[in-house]
Amino acid sequence: MCANSCWPNGQSWKHYWPGRIVSLIAVVQLLVSFAVVGLHIAIVTIGLVSLCAVFMSWYVIGFICWGVSMTCWISMFCVSCCNRSSVACATYVMITNVLTFIFAAVLISFDNNFINGLLPPNSVTISLDCITSYQNTGNMSSIFLGITKGQLAGAVIMLVLSLLFIAIYIYVYIRAVLDDEHRPNDDLRWTGQHAPNQIPGYGMSTQHTTPALPLQPAQTVYLKSNNARYGNQPPDIICPSCGAALKVIEQF
Repeated sequence: MCANSCWPNGQSWKHYWPGRIVSLIAVVQLLVSFAVVGLHIAIVTIGLVSLCAVFMSWYVIGFICWGVSMTCWISMFCVSCCNRSSVACATYVMITNVLTFIFAAVLISFDNNFINGLLPPNSVTISLDCITSYQNTGNMSSIFLGITKGQLAGAVIMLVLSLLFIAIYIYVYIRAVLDDEHRPNDDLRWTGQHAPNQIPGYGMSTQHTTPALPLQPAQTVYLKSNNARYGNQPPDIICPSCGAALKVIEQF
């Protein structure tokens, strides 16, 4: 029973699916993801070249987050432009948005810890010389901190966009399932009856009967002498048009 009622059909899904809103989310996520990966490349370059700081986990998670986000917005473009009625494709995009939400949250955690000074040096792979260089380079450290704040803002936007798509998916799913549950009741309402604007005989059996003609009382007809009947002629005559019985009486 749940297999039929808990999975919406394509027509109901396409009816409630907001294609323009999803396309707008995909465009914004595309721009934000490229901005985030650009800032992350700058963070990695400044950290390795200028500051001699290697935050290996932070560096890796930034590129992973960008890869998952790229898969997400490409899938959203495919669903919005090519296959709006596919519930399975929309479910796949929802899963990619969940993954983007998770990795964006992890990237936000790394950025926030670095900004607040909660990312201790003993949790990264660095040498003693790089620690000294990192602590004494004030100008480059401020630039590094500003870029990190920009990446944090981009990661927050990615997280909100993924959350918005998940909310849209849940809304459309519930509306489509409820629409499918009410539709069979409307069809069964006319069982055994003529539906509005339905031609009799189309999709149902009809019986055509010819009403019986009422019996007419016997009428008396007087025949003249020249219209006398023969001996073998019956005294009553049935009218072929109306079925009335005519009684023949001879008059001379």
